[in-house]
Amino acid sequence: MNVTTSKPALIGLAAAILPLLLFSLFYPLVEAQDSTAFTTQDRFNIPEFHGSIRFALNGSYSSATLENGTWNFNDLSLNGSQILGNLTVSANNSDLLIWSFRPFNFLGSRSAQLRYNVQGEGTQTVNLCLNTTQPTNAIEWTVTVPGGPGTIFLAEGDHWSLLPDNSVVVSGLTGNVSVSHYGFSVPNDSGLPFFQRHSLIFVTAVLLAVIVAVALVINFKVRN
Repeated sequence: MNVTTSKPALIGLAAAILPLLLFSLFYPLVEAQDSTAFTTQDRFNIPEFHGSIRFALNGSYSSATLENGTWNFNDLSLNGSQILGNLTVSANNSDLLIWSFRPFNFLGSRSAQLRYNVQGEGTQTVNLCLNTTQPTNAIEWTVTVPGGPGTIFLAEGDHWSLLPDNSVVVSGLTGNVSVSHYGFSVPNDSGLPFFQRHSLIFVTAVLLAVIVAVALVINFKVRN
């Protein structure tokens, strides 16, 4: 094998390996879970609060329990996606149709968004399960509704409030509602395996090792 063919091959190999390593950092391994599928026709009723919850997309969860008028969905997946996370929702004198649930976890950023349609001017309590034990601040949250040609951003106290457990209580709104959290926090990972707690260090070390190895091989080929 001559230098002109080996050099691009090695560079291509490194280019193929690096995205896989980065993917393993941002999407840590998830243990297999027994999941239960649901469809858009399934309704999660809350009899004591005269409310209900449905999803606009088919999906699955590892468990869905109703406790104190609140539905807790664990390992929620929508429309064949990877596991999105956990979601806790309650509806009082209102019926919810959830359009989307999008959590974001990038370099410690614990952000998520829930979009739903509500019928009935009741109250909804939403917890996006941000995996943090620290209370968030209202400035990290947005609650929006459609209005005119664009979107209306509601200030805290205008149809919504933030609870100490990071739940958002929305009241008196109908139609489409979006609840979003944007913030930076370091999750409590003390219960995770050693590798996952230090994944950034491991991935950085492997990346450096791959780059050095490729450089050494190329240098060796050039000299010979």
